[in-house]
Amino acid sequence: MPKLTKEQMRLLIWLSYSATYFEICRQVGYSYRQVNGLKSYVNKDGVPYKFDMRTLNKLVNENLVQSEIIYPYGVKHEHYFLTQAGQVYVSMLAISK
Repeated sequence: MPKLTKEQMRLLIWLSYSATYFEICRQVGYSYRQVNGLKSYVNKDGVPYKFDMRTLNKLVNENLVQSEIIYPYGVKHEHYFLTQAGQVYVSMLAISK
């Protein structure tokens, strides 16, 4: 199991929720790198967590998260979701608590 920081584990657990839909715009232009789906990335008091791209990159590099290119409304977006290894990691976190 890779060693993850608290922030990386929080993002991984959040991505594991079935209601989470997270994507980043990859179309060069006005909305380039616009992030969709972070409205639900909040703590119990409703305060949004800070999102850092390096956290997502670490999860992708550890093969816990993967992405696919989608074209909603003809605009290129990269949709992120857990791999099977990511699902196992989250399950093991839940068991250990």
